Amino acid sequence: MNPRRLSLFKEKKGFYISPENIIAIAWWGIIFLLYYLKNSFGFNFKGIETGILILGTLYIIGLLISTFFRYEREIGEYRGRIYFYENHINIENIDYKLDEIRKLEFFSTFDVKGNFTNHLFEFAPHLSNGLNNRFILTLKNGKQIEYNFLQTKSEQLKYYKDVLTNYYKNGIINWLELLNILNIEDYDEIQKFKKQITISNTV
Repeated sequence: MNPRRLSLFKEKKGFYISPENIIAIAWWGIIFLLYYLKNSFGFNFKGIETGILILGTLYIIGLLISTFFRYEREIGEYRGRIYFYENHINIENIDYKLDEIRKLEFFSTFDVKGNFTNHLFEFAPHLSNGLNNRFILTLKNGKQIEYNFLQTKSEQLKYYKDVLTNYYKNGIINWLELLNILNIEDYDEIQKFKKQITISNTV
């Protein structure tokens, strides 16, 4: 069984505003200030405020349109890869044998780079960075290892059916989670898959 792999990513905690949004906020702040000074204190800017308003409006429109072609920011850093082997899992070049692992849990496993996150007009980029996927590996000694991971069109967890099924057989992934990862929902498909596992266990 050839090892499967995914890129690991460690998110950076905190609240971040993109440079584009900072520029937009600052621009509107300047426009508000100019019109406030003009209307409250009679400042004469000789039409400069109107020009800034037009430029600011065009920038906002361009920014909104560009969000449909831009990827979400990657806030954090890549930290190597996770390799899925038949008898062990390798995370950042450290091997964890299956008999050392209590459980392997996956969360939000359907985020793929390039997918549209939504179709609304807003300042946030609409193309996913594919990093909103997460796992927690819990060892029998109590240690927990947690990372986000990247999924692309060609590298997705659902394609790793054989190795994940093997992990289920070894008791580190539960049945419902396996079905969820592989996106098996139809009753007949579930029964067919269950039969395949039963047959492989007897071979």
